[in-house]
Amino acid sequence: MGEVAMNGTTSAWRRWPVIASMVVLAVYLMLALAGTFLGDQANVADVTRALRPPSAEHLLGTDGEGRDVLSRVSVGAGISIMLAAISVALGAAGGLIVALACGLGARWLDRVLMAPMNAVLAFPQLLLAMAIAIALGSGLTSAVIGIVVTIIPVFAVTLRGEALRSRSEAFVEAATTIGLPRWRIALRHVVPYLGTTMTVQIAANFGSAVITLAALSYVGVGARPPTAEWGAMINDGLQHAVSGQWWVGVAPGIALLGLVIAVNIFTDQVRARRRPAGW
Repeated sequence: MGEVAMNGTTSAWRRWPVIASMVVLAVYLMLALAGTFLGDQANVADVTRALRPPSAEHLLGTDGEGRDVLSRVSVGAGISIMLAAISVALGAAGGLIVALACGLGARWLDRVLMAPMNAVLAFPQLLLAMAIAIALGSGLTSAVIGIVVTIIPVFAVTLRGEALRSRSEAFVEAATTIGLPRWRIALRHVVPYLGTTMTVQIAANFGSAVITLAALSYVGVGARPPTAEWGAMINDGLQHAVSGQWWVGVAPGIALLGLVIAVNIFTDQVRARRRPAGW
């Protein structure tokens, strides 16, 4: 009985990080949902209430334009989560297509497709995304395109190895023997085979996409004023931090940090579930 209880306690302790991260992520989703109803209020400027500290009226204070920081953090949550999700979804789709072509296609096709993928991976992700955003013109759309371009090779390289490995699996060999088209083999057999790896990569790259989006806005090539994006808000808060109005930049900074930490913890737990030892 003692051993069973100890095993149950150990299992519970191993599970609490993923439970806590899921709770935090649920809070962020609710915050983002609330932001959809606060979009207009987040951009209402009133210089008469500028730089007010946190209070009952403004829980996170106001910024230099007199805008409610809590409302802008909520709107920023929606922007970050939505654009990061779009970026990762497009990157995963592009990387999956490349991986399937490499895994099930001819050897020459593998070499042709992987050469640019490896070339892109040779550049730091943030710098390449920044260069693309600048070339296309500053804005959230350009930032998303830059992030997608840097994410596609990550999925392509990771999934390619699994796709090549799937060739030797019995179900793929059987489907090939009976003459099924390659596209059908890919959709019905190989894609499900890659499902676990894709799930881990999606979770891992989501946090990276959130940070990259904030960084691009921070340096001025992402969100444009008065868009309530966390990176742009942190940048705006720097000029007020030296004079004591710390809440302008700290609030979005903590929001960004909390989301990335929760996503990373969740990702680690997803990876752990792939191991026989479990959580």
